[in-house]
Amino acid sequence: MEEIIDPFVNLLKVLADSTRLRIIDLLKNNELTANNIEIKLNKSQSTISQQLSKLIAVDILQVRREGVKKYFSIKNPEIFTILSAVNAYISNRNKEKIEDIASKDILDTLY
Repeated sequence: MEEIIDPFVNLLKVLADSTRLRIIDLLKNNELTANNIEIKLNKSQSTISQQLSKLIAVDILQVRREGVKKYFSIKNPEIFTILSAVNAYISNRNKEKIEDIASKDILDTLY
C-alpha cells in the first residue's frame, strides 16, 4: 500500500504550492526558459530553479537543451486532468457553501 500512497503524497505536496501551479499554467501551451518564467512570475532565479527542480522530480516537467539554454515544458499533459478535477471539486464545494449560507439566511429571515 505504501508504494501507492507515497508517490501520491509526493505529487500532492508538489502541487500544493502557488508558484509551482503558476509555472504549470505558464507552460500549458508554451515552452519557456527559466529566465522567461522568472520574468513572468516576478520571482528570483533561485526560487524558480528550486520550483522547476521539484516539478521535474515528479515528472510534471521536462527539459530540452538548445545550446546553453534550457527550455521547460509539460512532460505529461495528464496533469491538467488532475488539476481540472481538483478545480471541479473546489467549485462544487464553494457552490454547496453558498447554497448553505443562502438557506441559513432565509431561515434567519423567517424566524
